[in-house]
Amino acid sequence: MFSKIIPVALLALGLLPGNAAAASLAGEIRYGSKTPVVPMAEWEIRQTGRGEQTGARILIAAGDKELAKAPANAVRYDSQTFTFPSGEIRVLTFRKAAGGVLHQITSETQLFVASGSASVDVAGARTELQSGDVVNLPSGVLRSGAAGAEDTTVILYTIKSTVKDPKAVVVRGKDNPPAVIEAGEKAGEGPAKVSVQRYAYDGNSIRVARLSGPGRNATAVPKVDALIYLLSGRMNLHLGDEVFEVRAGDALREPAGIPVYWDILEPSSFIATNGVAP
Repeated sequence: MFSKIIPVALLALGLLPGNAAAASLAGEIRYGSKTPVVPMAEWEIRQTGRGEQTGARILIAAGDKELAKAPANAVRYDSQTFTFPSGEIRVLTFRKAAGGVLHQITSETQLFVASGSASVDVAGARTELQSGDVVNLPSGVLRSGAAGAEDTTVILYTIKSTVKDPKAVVVRGKDNPPAVIEAGEKAGEGPAKVSVQRYAYDGNSIRVARLSGPGRNATAVPKVDALIYLLSGRMNLHLGDEVFEVRAGDALREPAGIPVYWDILEPSSFIATNGVAP
């Protein structure tokens, strides 16, 4: 506590440079409780063109005012967006009672099905997805899967690839069982266990980490930015010399070159991918 109060007092007295406060890493955290949840609606219309050719078009509405204009058959869902210098995380929550899944893929480059099911185009082929599946470069329209409408949550990343021509691919969760990467006593703080489910593809990967304690994991210094969304639990994030309590629904960036480790306060999990620093 005093370590935080003293620098602030010194800054007020003019005994520290004015950019000392700006050096805080608090700006790398996006708390879910402070990030707006935007109600959305999307629906499909059929268009008839010259020669009676037909095609489908997806229309979208955002916010309560616009949603009031959406038709009764529109699929309604919630959207929460976390924006960072090296990319964006978007969490979409669909409900069976609100029509299931419907979302036009636009700028999104990676997709993770956190729960439920859906279907989307992968390299031009309609592909069924289950909970735990990942798609690199999804396209077309994300829809309810063959099982029909159900409660579904998807996490979408918009990031740059580290390769010139990345390929669209689906990576199945069932083909990538979690691997324990760390376990044991941690400086007398109790046993800590970390397992990681890794989905690798051209130019990047998605990792789903599961942590149990109490305890802490080993300190790491990432070589590239990591964009993280907490799926469950509660932990203390040690980022550089600062500590931040984060919990399910929060998002954050681990900047390249900054030491980081986690104190596990309760069983937790998060999803991460690499971002390209600006």
